[in-house]
Amino acid sequence: MNLPFVEFDEVHVISDLHLGGRPGFQIFASTAELAWLIGDLRQRSAGRIALVINGDFVDFLAQAPALPFDPEGAADKLATIANEPAFAPVFNALRAYTATDNRQLTVNLGNHDLEFALPWVRKALIELLSGGDTAARGRITLAFDGAGVPMRVGGARVLCVHGNEVDPWNVADYEKIRRIGRDLVQGRGAEPWVPNGGSQLVSEVMNPLKQDYPFIDLLKPEMPAVFPTLIALRPSVVTQLDKLTAAGARRSWDALRMATGFLDETSPPTGGVVAAPTGGTTVGGGMRALRREREEMARDLLDRAENSLRENAAPLDLVGGDQRAEYVGKFGALKQLITGKGTIEALREALDGLDKDRSFDLGAEDDTYRELDKLVSGDIDFLVAGHTHLERALKRRHGRGFYFNSGTWARLIQIPPQLRQDAARFAEAFKRMKAGSMEALDGGAVEPSLTLRRCPVVSIWHESGATMGEVRRVAGAAPAFAAVSVPGTEFSIN
Repeated sequence: MNLPFVEFDEVHVISDLHLGGRPGFQIFASTAELAWLIGDLRQRSAGRIALVINGDFVDFLAQAPALPFDPEGAADKLATIANEPAFAPVFNALRAYTATDNRQLTVNLGNHDLEFALPWVRKALIELLSGGDTAARGRITLAFDGAGVPMRVGGARVLCVHGNEVDPWNVADYEKIRRIGRDLVQGRGAEPWVPNGGSQLVSEVMNPLKQDYPFIDLLKPEMPAVFPTLIALRPSVVTQLDKLTAAGARRSWDALRMATGFLDETSPPTGGVVAAPTGGTTVGGGMRALRREREEMARDLLDRAENSLRENAAPLDLVGGDQRAEYVGKFGALKQLITGKGTIEALREALDGLDKDRSFDLGAEDDTYRELDKLVSGDIDFLVAGHTHLERALKRRHGRGFYFNSGTWARLIQIPPQLRQDAARFAEAFKRMKAGSMEALDGGAVEPSLTLRRCPVVSIWHESGATMGEVRRVAGAAPAFAAVSVPGTEFSIN
């Protein structure tokens, strides 16, 4: 089969820009660095260069009115984002890039910009990126069907996927989005739809809290750090656990559908007994037998899930694995608060598990790496993901190739052991978190920044008979920026 691995001399991958939100609540703060990177790629003398924005280009969930999925308002939201002073230079740089010969811009779909897959939003995006120029439109590729972005550099196969494909919290139902687009174009209307548990959690729980604490999107690792911190800042958040449970139930349902191959075929439970997916026809006895086997597996898993829910099991426990431990810190913080230990000390002890956390270790295996490595053929030499906001550079377990994660261009907050263990420093950091503004976290001439801005790009190129790949970070101060190699992340395929 002649698969579409288009040849390039260089491929550069960025992801998780999260352009969106009103001033003061924008988690993207690297306008000058990103505009410089795009301009640098545009001006290079190398041959064919591809820039891939590997998902979560914009953040429709951060743009008011924040809905889990907004078919009617997404095009207007996109126009607002593109004209926002903090983001307009990025769009200007991208238009200049697409106006240049031998440059290709590819936008992959993420889980915060699902509306891009709708026909009218897709059209608006192309107009913004091309400036309406016909030649520029031909240099833009939109990958919105879940297949990923296949490319080739010097004979090595490159595949870019966002990473939510293996995340039950944020999995995308591409067929459902296609049907919504079709129905609205044909005038039939569409019912409100929540894409996944992650979108439900953001819209119903996180967004209201971000009005006071905009930094909660920045904390990593997400579950062990975010919920203890939220409870310490606002103990009343425990009253929203019913919403959290609903989002967790949706996450569990999507995990089961992913495991049994029924992601596009059923709807999440709304109460009562869960029915297993049935029906449909296949061609040939072997296919019918396979279908029956899948249905029996689905019935068994869904029945066990329903029984567990009836016994008041936590929804996240239904899929097992490391997820069960994610809420331990949350309940520890709550217990300490109740016993009167004090907010700051309660939080400090609840976060003690982070002292051994390896989320920021570029060589640490995580769930996204493991699941994508299993999912994607070992014939792919460079597998590049995003989604987790955490950079990675690892050898693949399957095949001879390598795995990269392009991290995020949004701010990050890390609570290192030396900060958590120092009571005075931790108290000062907590005070700045409670101030409820990005400016307080970013610091200034006197106070050190609590936020990180990594500005990462995964670069893949051909050199001296080998295809090379590495993580780079845009560093320096305007106008003297540079893309600096991150030590220990360079790999090659001969």
